[in-house]
Amino acid sequence: MNYIDDNTLPNCKIEVKKFEWGEPYKIYTPIFNFTNLSDSKLENSIKLFGENNFKQQLLLMYNVINNYEELEKLENYKGEKFSRKSILELINFYLKKNENLITPWEKYDVGLSENDYIKYIEEKLSEALYYVKVK
Repeated sequence: MNYIDDNTLPNCKIEVKKFEWGEPYKIYTPIFNFTNLSDSKLENSIKLFGENNFKQQLLLMYNVINNYEELEKLENYKGEKFSRKSILELINFYLKKNENLITPWEKYDVGLSENDYIKYIEEKLSEALYYVKVK
């Protein structure tokens, strides 16, 4: 049996399967939203994180950009020009939008984090995202 949990953001596909001996288990797969992308890699990264409820990454990016630390702390960043005020407003918009929403990796405790899914999204897009590496 397969179904979609639309109470999470991103939504989550849940597949119920059985081991050879009959014991059931579930596979949880987030269904990521790939938004319309612009020419700005920074804006694209923020939109992807915002539309897919990457709260931790958005907060980290907000702090890095607010503190003028993007050259030191943003992975893959090559000095792209941007409007600091509008980028901070965009991040803040997504933080407020996602404030009360839960992610599938939080709800189902799948053992993966936002950083694990960043690599997955980069592979799907065949493009490097700007993000803050969490140690």
